[in-house]
Amino acid sequence: MVSRVGLVTVLVLMSAVAISSSAARQPPTGAAMYLVSPDPRLCPSPLCGGHWVAIANGARTRCGDATRQARCYVAKVVRLHDPSVGVAVPEGALVRAALDVTVFDGIGSLGVLEVAAAYAPAGNAPLSGGYYRVVDNGIRCVRAPCFSYRVTAVNGSTRTPVSSIDLQASGSPAAQVARAQAALRTKNGLYARGRFARMPDGGTVFRALRLYLRAPLSPA
Repeated sequence: MVSRVGLVTVLVLMSAVAISSSAARQPPTGAAMYLVSPDPRLCPSPLCGGHWVAIANGARTRCGDATRQARCYVAKVVRLHDPSVGVAVPEGALVRAALDVTVFDGIGSLGVLEVAAAYAPAGNAPLSGGYYRVVDNGIRCVRAPCFSYRVTAVNGSTRTPVSSIDLQASGSPAAQVARAQAALRTKNGLYARGRFARMPDGGTVFRALRLYLRAPLSPA
């Protein structure tokens, strides 16, 4: 017979899997969390050579021109609320940003990404799972399992309590793991990609296969 604790744990894990595969919420205006990668195509700028942008945890992204695509091309990356300042973001970064369009003389309207914050990827483990924000909730117990962490799907609202965080699973160097550990105790927490697993003591571990650490918005 399945115990009540075991059943609850299974339901929590099933919920977490559903979150990572469901459509992310992308507000009609304002910022959301996106993944950014450089555009390697060779053609005259700004038609090529910008960046590709995709909503984290979502299958389709609403681009600046209101079309929905697997990913959106942006010709410029600028600072949010100050579009005159171009910024550079790390390859594969997770960013808090808004998508818009701007007019290029003689070309027409092209996408622009307005970035408020950028998080650089760290680690080399094979990737799987969804994107999450992990926060130390301050709960401490005298017996295990102790659900001391709150894991929220990026661009979502469902929260999963976990008893352990495995940062070493990312394969990141010790210095980056230490930065991630410190981020867990901040208001914004740690952004990571990973999966949940059940532990023998009845707890749940979140294995962070990629860490995303705050990066400066350097001028482009």
